Amino acid sequence: MPNLAQVANGGQGRRQPTWVDPECEIFTKREHEGAESGFNWKYCKKNPGHEKFISAQDFKDNYLPRLQSREKREVFRSLILDATVRLRVHCTSLDRPDDDQMAAHRGTCRMRVGTGFICYVYRPEYNKPCICRECNGKVARKQWRFGVKTAQHVVYNTEEAKETKIDLFCDDESCEKDGRMKSVWGVEVECSFSNMDFCDIWCVTCDEDLGERISSAWPYRSDIKLNCQDVSDLGLLPSCDEDCDPALIVSHPHGQPKKITVGELRYRDKENLRLEYDTPTCPGSSGAPVFWLYRDSFFFSPVHSGSFIKTSETKEEKLNYCNDIFFYKPKW
Repeated sequence: MPNLAQVANGGQGRRQPTWVDPECEIFTKREHEGAESGFNWKYCKKNPGHEKFISAQDFKDNYLPRLQSREKREVFRSLILDATVRLRVHCTSLDRPDDDQMAAHRGTCRMRVGTGFICYVYRPEYNKPCICRECNGKVARKQWRFGVKTAQHVVYNTEEAKETKIDLFCDDESCEKDGRMKSVWGVEVECSFSNMDFCDIWCVTCDEDLGERISSAWPYRSDIKLNCQDVSDLGLLPSCDEDCDPALIVSHPHGQPKKITVGELRYRDKENLRLEYDTPTCPGSSGAPVFWLYRDSFFFSPVHSGSFIKTSETKEEKLNYCNDIFFYKPKW
């Protein structure tokens, strides 16, 4: 299997298809963000009523308790919930090319919202200059660097990353008011590939409580194994035959607190390295982690890239897609 660099470099000339709709939520005015988010959620045309969207609180209260293993409940909470973040991007770079999905917004400060997830966390550093906005180079007793993966059409380059506010633990309507939601600003884009539509953003925090929680939210836990049966026990799997591959997405539709949706893989495009699935998404879901659930393992792809309408001789259906760069079944 080719590694990331080989696949990415081999497709530098291929950008994302023009027939796919990116799923950022773009607001008219930053100061009206909350009202617009609520309005767009209420009057959504893609998924009216959002019946298949499970709130984070509902997931914690009514699904997680079904797992008998306390350790798996905790890993599921970290893997599915805490590692997912909301991104509020406050500018669009003039450096985006003409064929970019956000080219029409170049040079503007119209805020857009997408989703991302914590993909790695470094061990804390001690008594070093901190580059977060609050410290601006002052020495911090303790600081953490961590990476957030999202779609490249959500955050294109370091210029945009520095104007991106990353909201952690945005789980319900009251989380911001009562202080449970924490926010940091992006520092720089560490790597980015237009042909695979993803980027990694560096972030820094010297908030020790937040740093410890981010470390515990980091999804890579090799000691506890999760698989398709665990998701079945949660009651989340769709009704399908043994050969199907269910797909679970955690995102911030319309910029709302995070929601969980479940569907299944519909088609794998091996030539173009894309996966198509029917898991419900909305504007605001771009960049969300897509979890692929197998009979003997549990793994997630890079990020949700967009939606499109697929037409055949007999029907027309709404599907979503992401890139297939990490599509494999790990042998745990």
